Amino acid sequence: MKLMKYTTVCSVVLLLFTACKEDEGPSIDDHFLNYEIPEIPVTEDYQVGIFYNRGNDITGIPNGDPNFTRWEILTLTDEELSAKSYYNNLTPQVMPESQKEGFLQPDAGSQSFRMIPMIQQHVDDCIEAGADFMILPEVGVDLNQGPGTRLSRGDSLFVTMMLGRSGRGGNKLPMPHMGQPGRDFVDLKTMKIVAGINWNAIVDLPPKLSSSSCIENVAGKTYNGVEYTRQQLLNNFFSEIGKCFFSDESYYKVGGTRPMVYIKNKTGEIYAQNSKAMYDGIRQAVKEATGYDIYIVVESADVWCNQMRYQYFYMQGEVDAVASRNMYDQSEVSRSYMYPQMIDQNWKYNRETALPSFGNGSMEFIPTIGPAWNKLVQDGRGSIGNSPIVTKDPATYRTICNVAKMNAGRNRLIFIDSYNKYNFNSFIEPTVEGYGNGYGKTYLEITRQQFKKN
Repeated sequence: MKLMKYTTVCSVVLLLFTACKEDEGPSIDDHFLNYEIPEIPVTEDYQVGIFYNRGNDITGIPNGDPNFTRWEILTLTDEELSAKSYYNNLTPQVMPESQKEGFLQPDAGSQSFRMIPMIQQHVDDCIEAGADFMILPEVGVDLNQGPGTRLSRGDSLFVTMMLGRSGRGGNKLPMPHMGQPGRDFVDLKTMKIVAGINWNAIVDLPPKLSSSSCIENVAGKTYNGVEYTRQQLLNNFFSEIGKCFFSDESYYKVGGTRPMVYIKNKTGEIYAQNSKAMYDGIRQAVKEATGYDIYIVVESADVWCNQMRYQYFYMQGEVDAVASRNMYDQSEVSRSYMYPQMIDQNWKYNRETALPSFGNGSMEFIPTIGPAWNKLVQDGRGSIGNSPIVTKDPATYRTICNVAKMNAGRNRLIFIDSYNKYNFNSFIEPTVEGYGNGYGKTYLEITRQQFKKN
């Protein structure tokens, strides 16, 4: 009897202890990341920009693995990889539709004969995806040819080709492998373009800008006995971009009136005592040269850092918008377990803290998303352990599209990284169905569904 009473008392105590633990302990329901990303209905079209890359470095050799090119790591199937190495199950194993003839392979010969019809197909795909504009590779300045008044020849020729101003001069080349009789010029149709800006030549001009060598007091460059300040070089460069491209009807203008420029690199390396005066100087110079008020977008100088870190650079400079970089491009594995929620919280924090802190509150945040990320293609085996792989999955892409919609600014701008960044598998270009993990036009279709009313 005593034993039964003892057993009963112990059981009650144990139950009370367990109940107490359950009531007082933490619950996953209380975690701030424990929420579902809702499907955001499209009541009004978003303005979608897609980054466009030249794609030529896909033929490079990944770091540490001379047995492969990036092209092989992107395209070889499991069976082919197993015969050569142990990359299988980690690589994309897809064939971009426009490259199925082996255009990007090292032995493909000259690319020029395919350039225009290939780009035409890319433009048509972007239109099908519902994109409003393509953000082109950066245009730089040739300071050896003048004080910011000569654009890099190769860079500017690419833009003029996209705008349909240069082509084959009437030579109709047969393109049977593309199902086309030949084409002279790129026809953007309803598509617009935005110029990427590469101001490295001015930033890195000796002496290089630094916290002790600000743009206001560091030496510029002398031409024909006349010294031009760094500010004048910048003003001339942006004005030249404007004079060359802004008046074209195919150049994208925010709200239909303000030409967008996208500053891609070294945004955190413009050291200025007064960054607002520097950006205002650029704006004024472009206005005087072209009549346009430009819309300046800078790419975030860091993938995950709050923009307050760059308060003395582009934030106090009061640019029009800060665009996130592709948030998949990072090395913290723990973030990858809940990417959608992690990215949503990062963007929300930036919108609520950094952007209202500068200027008159008009600065905009532009989310940038991608369909996947695989640094293995770019860097080979050395990247496997320090860069989370995001494989292409329609449901994942739809979710990150909704995160972007939740964080879009007043102009409803969204950037897609990219149409053809093959070396990171971050591209929405169609792939050959039936080849490897080919998915056809899936990501074009999802992009339109997520950002356009119809």
